Amino acid sequence: MRPLDRNLPTLAGFATALVALAAAVALNLAFWWVQGRPQDIPDAVSSEGGPARIKSASFSPYRSGQSPFAQPFTRAQLEEDVAFAAKHFERIRTYANRAQFAPVPELAQKHGLKVILGAWVGANLKDNELEIAGLIKLANDYPDTVERVVVGNEVLLRREITPELLIDYIRRVKAAVKQPVTYADVWAYWLENPKVAAEVDSITIHILPYWENTPTPLDGVIPHMLEAHAKIAAAYPGKPILIGEIGWPSAGRVRKDAVPGRVAQARFVREIINTAHDKGIDYNIFELFDEPWKFGQEGTVGGNWGLVDLGRHMKFPLTGPVSEKPYWLLAFWLSSGAAALLCALALFLRPPQGFGRTALVALAGQGLCTLLAVSAEQSLRLAFGVGGVIGGVLMTGGGAVLCLLVFSELADLATGRLPGPGPLQPVIARLEGLRSLRFRPTGPEESWRTLAVGWLDLIFGLAALALTFGLIVDPRYRDFRVAQFLPVALCMLVRFWATREPPRPVGSPREEWLLTGVFVLGAVWIPIQEGWVNQAAWAWSATLLLLALPWGLSIRRQGQAIRLGQAERPADTPAGGQAD
Repeated sequence: MRPLDRNLPTLAGFATALVALAAAVALNLAFWWVQGRPQDIPDAVSSEGGPARIKSASFSPYRSGQSPFAQPFTRAQLEEDVAFAAKHFERIRTYANRAQFAPVPELAQKHGLKVILGAWVGANLKDNELEIAGLIKLANDYPDTVERVVVGNEVLLRREITPELLIDYIRRVKAAVKQPVTYADVWAYWLENPKVAAEVDSITIHILPYWENTPTPLDGVIPHMLEAHAKIAAAYPGKPILIGEIGWPSAGRVRKDAVPGRVAQARFVREIINTAHDKGIDYNIFELFDEPWKFGQEGTVGGNWGLVDLGRHMKFPLTGPVSEKPYWLLAFWLSSGAAALLCALALFLRPPQGFGRTALVALAGQGLCTLLAVSAEQSLRLAFGVGGVIGGVLMTGGGAVLCLLVFSELADLATGRLPGPGPLQPVIARLEGLRSLRFRPTGPEESWRTLAVGWLDLIFGLAALALTFGLIVDPRYRDFRVAQFLPVALCMLVRFWATREPPRPVGSPREEWLLTGVFVLGAVWIPIQEGWVNQAAWAWSATLLLLALPWGLSIRRQGQAIRLGQAERPADTPAGGQAD
């Protein structure tokens, strides 16, 4: 057993480590500051000289674990949310009026809110009758609070009833209430249904630039909104128009050059407020609260349309700078603290010789912790529901274990504990064999660390394979999980970069061909499918290529080994046979 003092770093070594770590922490600070720094965007104006307010927003106050299908919110929760809305909005829009939504007009009247009251119309005709009856009753019971009523929401878009049946509903409601009666649908569907337009008192159109078949980037939102509004006004002159849904998600996948984000959402809302004020346009923002239940149907973006998060905090003010990641300072401290602990342990147990190697350990440790912090950030964004939480823990936790094992091996290399002609060649020589599903340790030199890295690498490869296949065949609601796979991709690439010849047991490389082929196909096809301007698609493409490179090198090495074996076989020896 070696004497303990051989492991103790010198005072000069401590100073070198501190300088290297300080440089790494400075880079980490710059990384998080760039992402979280407050950004200046135009302020929202006020129509009455006081603080700016949002005129109207869609009101669906589902909390974690709640949905239209299970565990309804309570009346106490409903009143809390109505009271919250009254502080920031002038009006709310509902889509249904029965059961848990029945008290909305009463509570809105209590807190001084106006209501656009909806009746949910769909394929169930019995439920439709109950909704129509509830709409009529509440509109008559609260005439000063219910500003207008909406008979159906995008039911023609969903093709659940005919225009004739919808017209019958509209006529019955108009005959029974004093408020203006309208129907709500995507703006283009109004141009296809002039008979419905003739029956309503006003036209409620939905303009969702992010979700349309051709997504509109943020810079084009206002021109697009004004163009759609003008087309409806020209088609139905004299009809009042309400933009019943217009919004922008604060998080989620990128669609072409439509990029979700907190700053983007703040800019969007402020521009809508200012344009509506200047042009005299009535509007309703989609939506007031984030709805976590939509994650299962529409991915991350589905649950992030709200102006208010699940903690019931406004995501941004209507004036002043806005940060994309207001938690950036916490992320910096956590990732820097983790890096300091990791580097201190590595440098204490394996003190390297020289500033260069010490700096390499410090930079590698900080880079690893920063990557894992970004991975954890994405996992938290996707952690809605039990499945989301478990998936996030497995992705970030598994990536952390794999990267820490690789970091441990690199620390061994920095001290010269793993001898060999190339700095990373000994590592690859021990690890590359684990890439095959048929791998079995062939000797005592195959350690548990080698086995764990190989299998974790394979598991992440199969997970990336499944996600890539989904992004090719059904991409609309799937996220680009770059942050969750990038740490693994970079760690495995570093291991290959450090070796001259990554050996692998000779055999049929079917798994390698499958993963490499799909990754390369996805790296080419996904940016084409998503559009060349989709930066997230390009980031995923680059991640796939990083993941594919080690597998491709493994295939190449196997081919070289097979050709070498054939060249060394005597000419008169049959293939698969023995020489006489």
